[in-house]
Amino acid sequence: MGYKWKKISSNRRVLQERHDLQLWRWRYLKKVSQYRAEGRPIVYTDETYVLTSHVRQNTWGLKNKDTPFMKKLGTGSRFIVVHAGTKDGFIPNAALVYKASSTTGDYHSNMSFENYSKWLEEKLLPNLPERAVIVMDNASYHNTRSSKIPTSSTNKSEMIKWLTDNGIQCDDSLKKIELYDLIKKNKDRFITYRIDEIVKSKGFEILRLPPYHPELNSIENIWGIFKGKIASKNIGQNMTIVDNLISVCLDEVDNDTWRKTCHHVEEVEEEYKKYFDLDIEFVINLETSDSDTEEYEDSSDEN
Repeated sequence: MGYKWKKISSNRRVLQERHDLQLWRWRYLKKVSQYRAEGRPIVYTDETYVLTSHVRQNTWGLKNKDTPFMKKLGTGSRFIVVHAGTKDGFIPNAALVYKASSTTGDYHSNMSFENYSKWLEEKLLPNLPERAVIVMDNASYHNTRSSKIPTSSTNKSEMIKWLTDNGIQCDDSLKKIELYDLIKKNKDRFITYRIDEIVKSKGFEILRLPPYHPELNSIENIWGIFKGKIASKNIGQNMTIVDNLISVCLDEVDNDTWRKTCHHVEEVEEEYKKYFDLDIEFVINLETSDSDTEEYEDSSDEN
């Protein structure tokens, strides 16, 4: 009768974007192009994890041997890996590898503003090329604010003080709901992040990726290559072996691989630019990445 048994599609396979996300992407593309034109090094940063049980799903084995290679049932221990790189390769001496305190839940819970900023100040910033631009995602520890902005539950006097201190005219006779409306309309101009202050104090810049765009972060592809190398070598599946493999496999990701990966990202950027000002709706396939759980604060949400 012409029917075929097929898998049902999911609505979650594509993302139809809000205006603010589209604008964020456009501003990011403009900014990163500007920095490249100025000859500034683009440094891609990210965090990932490796389980001691991380192996390939298929492996070579002797035909006459019945016992196959066995993957351990449990996930084992989890290592967190933090690194950065440019089209010229990994940033020298910038790798941070440590055993996670938990093997369950989102691995981002094993990172905090304190240990991320420590890595930034002690390992990344001292080894960056001059005038570098650091690309990062929107994980919560990247966006710890340096200044508190009133919410709808803030008392009226504090709202008035915040508005006055920031040069925004307001009348004491306004109701809280009117004061908060003023705050919402102006707060984006006054949001500052502690990470940005650290980076700018050393003469560098930060460029935040649009949410849900791992394909614009070169190190996401590097992680895939890196993990593939670990999976192909992880015979012992224990902490000591995997700890050593992490170091070995990071070294095996050469500068040529980085150059090709960064070139691919630039091609994706150019492709995305074509969609602006066209009379079509921009719809992208959701990519899988280590940053799928990145925390993004909607500018229309007080929390």
